[in-house]
Amino acid sequence: MYLKNKGFYMRYRLLVPIIVLVLSLVSCKDSKNQKEDSDGFHTISVNNEYRIDVPLFMTGTTGLNEEASLQFQSLRKEAYLIVMDEQKSRFEEVFRDLEQYDDSLSVIQNYRDARLQILSRTTQITHKSPFTSRLIYGLDAESLELDAKVNGMDQEISYFLTFVEGHENVYMIMAWTLKDKKMEHKKTFKTIAESFQLID
Repeated sequence: MYLKNKGFYMRYRLLVPIIVLVLSLVSCKDSKNQKEDSDGFHTISVNNEYRIDVPLFMTGTTGLNEEASLQFQSLRKEAYLIVMDEQKSRFEEVFRDLEQYDDSLSVIQNYRDARLQILSRTTQITHKSPFTSRLIYGLDAESLELDAKVNGMDQEISYFLTFVEGHENVYMIMAWTLKDKKMEHKKTFKTIAESFQLID
């Protein structure tokens, strides 16, 4: 009986360090994954209406556009982000009154064209990519990239625009940087736009 218990005790003594080692490795792996996730983005909720992932290198600001519901920037990396939103019904009413609403286009396409028209008033667009239609968390969206000259600036600016149609509102996610930093930020700006999600 003693020898039998002694064998069990020896096996137990050998197993404990192995179990502890495995658990510590799993714990380290989980910690590493959490750290990698937290190093990139954090999720921002706005007015209990929508959420969006913003890079940790960007900080909140109020000086980019007073009408924006979200504003972030990184002066060091020359990266900027705003989200604009407005009621679909109000937008359609105003643009129908102005006789600038195109019934052959969807609401989000009309909103896209209206926002591009506003942008073209303050910039000289030098390059515009084709429009890309997509779904973002089940919502209709339109995306494009463009380069533009801005009055008072020597360097061109590259804009990454995504327009999203919500249930009640339409949204414009606009990120921009200097043209020579376009490729540096392209993947990050794409990740931001694709993270947009309404809060039910």
